[in-house]
Amino acid sequence: MIFSRLSKNRKEAEGLRRLLVRTDERPLEYAVMGFQAACLILLSLKDGALDTFTLAMAFALPIGTFLGLKLIARFWPVDRQMYLLTMFLCSLSVILLRAVFKSTAKAETQALYLLPGFAALLIGIAVPRLFTGREVIIKLAMPLFAALMLLPFGFTTSSAARSWVRLGSMQFQPSELLKPALVLVLASGFSWERKLKGWIAYMIFGASLCAILLVQRDLGAMLLYFMLIMAMFTAGTGKWRLSLLAILIAAGLGVLFVSVSDRVEGFGYIATRIDIWKSPFSGKHEESRQIVQGLMSVSSGGLFGAGLGLSYARKVAVVGSDYIFAAVCEEFGMLFALAVILIYALLAVLGMRQAMNARSRFHALLAFGCAFEIFSQMLLIVSGNLNILPLTGVTLPFVSEGGSSLMGSMLMMGMMLGVSSINAQDEYDDLMRLTSGRGRGR
Repeated sequence: MIFSRLSKNRKEAEGLRRLLVRTDERPLEYAVMGFQAACLILLSLKDGALDTFTLAMAFALPIGTFLGLKLIARFWPVDRQMYLLTMFLCSLSVILLRAVFKSTAKAETQALYLLPGFAALLIGIAVPRLFTGREVIIKLAMPLFAALMLLPFGFTTSSAARSWVRLGSMQFQPSELLKPALVLVLASGFSWERKLKGWIAYMIFGASLCAILLVQRDLGAMLLYFMLIMAMFTAGTGKWRLSLLAILIAAGLGVLFVSVSDRVEGFGYIATRIDIWKSPFSGKHEESRQIVQGLMSVSSGGLFGAGLGLSYARKVAVVGSDYIFAAVCEEFGMLFALAVILIYALLAVLGMRQAMNARSRFHALLAFGCAFEIFSQMLLIVSGNLNILPLTGVTLPFVSEGGSSLMGSMLMMGMMLGVSSINAQDEYDDLMRLTSGRGRGR
């Protein structure tokens, strides 16, 4: 019987715990490191003269991936597959920016962002443990989070959406950094409160953030926030009828707002953007050039891509952020682009698995919210690049250039990894109870 085998010794229990936590991640680890090294070595030799930065990154990225895994595994028994897939997407960002722009400037900046991004990942791993049972602290932090969202009103910004904060030469987007904070607040509220009266404060908090984003004209982020709130409310309370009613009301108000947006100061661009989405090749609007260029970039790659560094994706406006998926299609081809989408889907599945395995409502909702947000954001930008939906201006998590997007995404991924480590610890405690008759506390 399994119970008699478990009682033999702690070493066997530890071996079984490792099997419960993960499968053998080494093939995936070698594949990710090989992809990083091969792409960057190829790019370093492409232009005839040796590119020392790209060659250095061909060694730094694989080594960083390897050492990062060892460091995290030293302190937390996390799901290593999730970490490796995340590092693949992060390295894809550096590779694409170097290949598309045929220079190292943007790739260097993005590579530097990986350092604070990894720090954000470590912080995220610690969050589930630090805030378990600390609902009061999270409640007290809610006004601070709302105040951070208001920062763009007090600082000069170069963005038409008015959602950026500029401090000298540095700029960041609070809405990207506050996505993990919103997940944390909602996970705490919907896991702790059991009645509608207790939920109202958290719904008002989420609605106030959406209202701020509406005033800032950041409709893509507002849509993501609203979808996250509805998803977590449904998962946390089970009140799917209330969620459906809220979605229907919001959809009706959205349609009404769009129909009159051309008469609302500052929102006239919405009608133009929808018109462009419906008929991108009509030539009625100059702004349609970006969508046409993006669609041409997607189709130019074919199944297998134009070749690393051989595409003309740099001619697409804002290709580094809004249209980075089009660059993936042209550089690597549609098959590779489909594989990237499947990687996001796999991350979502792994995150949902951690949510289902969690033994507290707080940890379950935390993993669910992070997985939902990352996957829904990917769907929005991919749909926009393929002209399935109007372009929303959101970024592709981990891949689009920019520090704010990377930091927010890494924080959410870190929280999912943190929940996976707690689940692994719970499994370890169960095995220790079977072997020694008592559990080991966290």
